[in-house]
Amino acid sequence: MADARFAGTAVLAGLTLLGAAGATGFLLRPAAAPEQLRSAGQLSDAPVGHERLTDERTVKISLTRAPAAPLTVGLAGRVTEVSCRPGRPLASGQRVARIDGVPVIALATRVPPYRDLTRGDKGGDVRAVQRELRRLGYAAPDNGRYDRRTSAAVRKLQKAAGKTAPDGGLAAAEVLWLPAASVRPGSCEQVLGARIAAGQQFAKVPARLTAVTVDALPGNLVAGPRTLTVMGATGPLGREGAATDVTFLGRVAASAEYRLLEASGKDADVTGSVALREPLDTLKMPPGAIFGLAGDTGCVRSGGQTYPVRVVSSRLGATLVTVEGPAPRRVDLGPSVATGGCE
Repeated sequence: MADARFAGTAVLAGLTLLGAAGATGFLLRPAAAPEQLRSAGQLSDAPVGHERLTDERTVKISLTRAPAAPLTVGLAGRVTEVSCRPGRPLASGQRVARIDGVPVIALATRVPPYRDLTRGDKGGDVRAVQRELRRLGYAAPDNGRYDRRTSAAVRKLQKAAGKTAPDGGLAAAEVLWLPAASVRPGSCEQVLGARIAAGQQFAKVPARLTAVTVDALPGNLVAGPRTLTVMGATGPLGREGAATDVTFLGRVAASAEYRLLEASGKDADVTGSVALREPLDTLKMPPGAIFGLAGDTGCVRSGGQTYPVRVVSSRLGATLVTVEGPAPRRVDLGPSVATGGCE
């Protein structure tokens, strides 16, 4: 009887071990991949996106300054009106004082006024006056001749400044020459009621900003005219990486950041950004869609047709290109992409 019980127990133990082994084998067996994953195939094409590229880059810049000449007045007499205040801008085109009641007009010209100008005069100083008149919104030509239209523009300027019976002639003594479209005087040397001699100093201005230069332009910039933005001001950037536009420099110099920099007396590291003047419309596609690359040109295929493209920018997982004429909506990928040239 005991032997029978022993045999039964052994059989039960064996069955238990077999069951455990089966369960272990089931748990260790790799899980089957989902059906949708097992049937996934390689992508054969991809959609084409669109992006307006500005190619904006952060750059380090340097500021170039030049000592400013003192601001002087050619008229002699008593100061009957003065609008100069330290730190407050003096702007080209505005009346800054009256001497014996005669308005003194500030003008920022590339050539400082050195003679009285009347009808028939010619020269670089005339052209400089004409250009500043146009910048101020007056209809003046650009021919270097003090003609009827130039005289009419000056007469309007003088009338706006409060001159009685303006005749359109421009007396050098009645002009306060400014080295920039707007300057902030550090000190004002004339007060109301004071007597002033011809050529006496009217105000002092700090060293003026003459250029904002990019220390080193990135080597992989997209080709095209660019702008420079610094201290909240944006202006045209020259091919050599320098911005010298008078209006732009005036905005930089008028910024709170620049004034703080000037007050510190230190040349701290200054950064700005360069960007395309006109954003470029590009197509965005996977890098693998482009074949036959030679420099920055290559091809893509779509619907059995080949499209020549120019690569303008690349980044992780995407390439930006331009194409002449109609653009494809999708591009081929994988084996369907040609491996040779763009024929």
